[in-house]
Amino acid sequence: MIRLAIVLVALVATAGCGSSTKPKLSADAYYTEASDAFAKRNYDVAANHYKELLDQYPFDPRSEEAELHIATAHYKSHHYAEAIAAFNDFQRMHPMSPHLAEVYYMLGKSYQDQMTTTDRDQGASENAHGWFRVVIERYPTSPFAAKAQHRIVQCRFSLADHELHIAKYYLQRGNLKAGENRVKGLLENYPDTPATTRGLDALAEAYAKAGDHEHESIARAAVAERPNPDEVESKFAAESAKGKKSDKKNKSAHPDDPPGESAAAVPGASAVPGGSAGLPTTIVDGPASAKLLADLTARYGPGQGVSTAATSPSLVDPVKSKANLMGDRAAGGGAGAPSSMSPLGGY
Repeated sequence: MIRLAIVLVALVATAGCGSSTKPKLSADAYYTEASDAFAKRNYDVAANHYKELLDQYPFDPRSEEAELHIATAHYKSHHYAEAIAAFNDFQRMHPMSPHLAEVYYMLGKSYQDQMTTTDRDQGASENAHGWFRVVIERYPTSPFAAKAQHRIVQCRFSLADHELHIAKYYLQRGNLKAGENRVKGLLENYPDTPATTRGLDALAEAYAKAGDHEHESIARAAVAERPNPDEVESKFAAESAKGKKSDKKNKSAHPDDPPGESAAAVPGASAVPGGSAGLPTTIVDGPASAKLLADLTARYGPGQGVSTAATSPSLVDPVKSKANLMGDRAAGGGAGAPSSMSPLGGY
């Protein structure tokens, strides 16, 4: 009886294990199910099917595509931490991929969607700014560079508004030295933003209260030579709305896509003074602004309070090979210029 009971228990256990084991599908079946779910915006289901494809068939020729779709599915589901981890894994595993411009752009979007109000920590804004800058500088001929141009302006506006918030805090409390340093930072790092114009105006008011009419006149002259900040923001908002409307008419564009504007589409756009070519700006500094910055630099020294947005993220891709360099020259673009392959993530 004891031996019979043991046999029965073993049979039941075996049957239970067999019923819980999911049958292995073909690579084509996994891929088809995943692609269908992705097209229907069932992103969690799509990610699971793509993962099954990778688990069961790690050497399938569509594995790179599956990895990028998994990362994009996380982003579409608003699982930003998972998306960032997946995109970073992709760039580490595929450092020579023609889709790196898209990956860096999506890293920027994953951070930008987590941006908060300008009175709070701007870590997400700075990370987004850094990744969009990578796209613009390294892949200037990519279609993602045009999209990054528009989004980087949004990041710069947010970062500058944060600095303005702090500058006003100090100036309103009579801490002129700290306020001057913050306005100097705006002139150094964000001369292309409406926030800098507002910071100069607040500084002029602080000088007036302190009876420093010499510096007040310089600050007011700097404000006068710049466009009205409200008008600049209104024009930028109008361009954004126009771009979104255009994208909705384009059936190939996803509703979440940004307007595909280049820097030239932004009112008054040009290269950031002293910055990298290709970075957008909306305001060009004049002699009064330069004079004020020179005075502040002479008193406080250069580079105090430089934002991390002035730098790009550290990339993990290796030193370019000779073949990759030849490809860059042929494309006329930056490092690792992408091929003509269409975006895998639908952006």
